[in-house]
Amino acid sequence: MELNEYQLLYIQTVYDYFQENFQWPTFRQVQKKHLSTYRDFRALDVAKSIEDNPARHFPYGLEASATITLKEIHQLPQAQQDLNDLLKVIQYSVEKYIAEDKDGVRVTSEEISQNLHPSETAIRKIFPLSGLTMGIFGSSSNSLDYRTWHFEVLDSAVDYQDLKSIDDYLVRREEMVKSYQANRSAHSTMAAIAMNPVPPTAAVQQRISQEVVDAITDPKIKQICAELNNTPGENVLFIAQGIGEALKWTLWYRAQQVGPSMTVSTMKMSRLLDDAINSYYSGNATVKFLKDFKYGFLKTGYDMVRHDPAYIPNSNALGPAIDALEHILKETFPV
Repeated sequence: MELNEYQLLYIQTVYDYFQENFQWPTFRQVQKKHLSTYRDFRALDVAKSIEDNPARHFPYGLEASATITLKEIHQLPQAQQDLNDLLKVIQYSVEKYIAEDKDGVRVTSEEISQNLHPSETAIRKIFPLSGLTMGIFGSSSNSLDYRTWHFEVLDSAVDYQDLKSIDDYLVRREEMVKSYQANRSAHSTMAAIAMNPVPPTAAVQQRISQEVVDAITDPKIKQICAELNNTPGENVLFIAQGIGEALKWTLWYRAQQVGPSMTVSTMKMSRLLDDAINSYYSGNATVKFLKDFKYGFLKTGYDMVRHDPAYIPNSNALGPAIDALEHILKETFPV
């Protein structure tokens, strides 16, 4: 990967912030860091110019977390120890999956500390970095400071046996992406969305009912839902983003109404979903839909945004997600 000055500056800034704060900066923070020196530096544009960066495929704003990939991080010499720590966790997780004859193999920060002996700093970095991998780690939970965490090991982790380096992981990942693309139907790839008319049957037809939208009392959530309803049905990317944004702000609204105080800066989707499932909703159907989001819909969206346009789901995957969102909205804002 050859990078120009601004691309390298972007990656360096994002990772420097991560090493200091154990979380990713926003695009705005990256941009403000360099604007006085490089007046034409636009963080979003720079991210979009990097090959395979998720910003190329999704309409992020400056308030979103700056996107970065393991392939980009691999360009930084100071990141190599962090990547080596991540590799050891990948190797451990794959071997544990193979060794345990049971469903639901889980890896925790406690057992990683006991068996691999990373530093406390390394433990706090491993969880956010694991989120940049593909096909290894599934549903997860973590403390806000990333000192403790756990995740489920996916069945597809067996495809990552015998990795000797992060380079091996990147090569394996690229092979799998190409294989996935070769077997994916044309209408569900980015190329088909961009270049070919989408048949009416392939467009997302379902929307949130106007009655439900009218009952929403929070202006931000109402606006997101209205924009979601007005997005053309063939624009799967924007619809998926709208569903995720509507869910996030709805759960945050609910948390402010019935739960402990939470600032926007600490509003993590994993915590919002866990709290909502365990405490904030009483309806059995609502809790079921929240679990569907946690373990199904959001994982699909995560693959779509973080990894490769080949993982964009076809329109049929979004209808049930809109159904689920509408049900959650009804309990949050009774009609």
